[in-house]
Amino acid sequence: MTIEFILGLQILADIALCLVIIFLIRATNRKTKKSPSAIDAESFSEFRKLIEDSRVSTDCLFQALNEVKEIGYVLDEKEKRLRTLIKETAVEPDDRKSENSTRKKKYEDVIKMAEQGLTEKEIADTLNLAEGETSLILNLHRKKNENSAPSNNIS
Repeated sequence: MTIEFILGLQILADIALCLVIIFLIRATNRKTKKSPSAIDAESFSEFRKLIEDSRVSTDCLFQALNEVKEIGYVLDEKEKRLRTLIKETAVEPDDRKSENSTRKKKYEDVIKMAEQGLTEKEIADTLNLAEGETSLILNLHRKKNENSAPSNNIS
């Protein structure tokens, strides 16, 4: 959502409210012409209530439009931030390669230590990892081996 769209929406809402007010005034004028020239208290209180309801509705609409505008600003800021991050990641591919090789090394170390009989806690403490991360790596490794085992038997 762009600011132009939000402002356009607000202008359309204002025009719609003006048309409703004009309609209410015309309807009141027609009713006044049909009724005696003196406005009775009941009609006046009805008209006052309609105007008050219109004012409350306008205030609610105005608040909603302001909230939408704020959301638009927040989204624009997040989009700018994402564009900045995309540019930064495009500039630093070497860092990503070294990070991937570090992850692969960590993964291999966890598997080797598990094959040597160490517990998940011992592996986590040795490699300075969270136990959950160690457990996840081992579970993924087991799942990978389970999935690759049936395909070897088929050949």
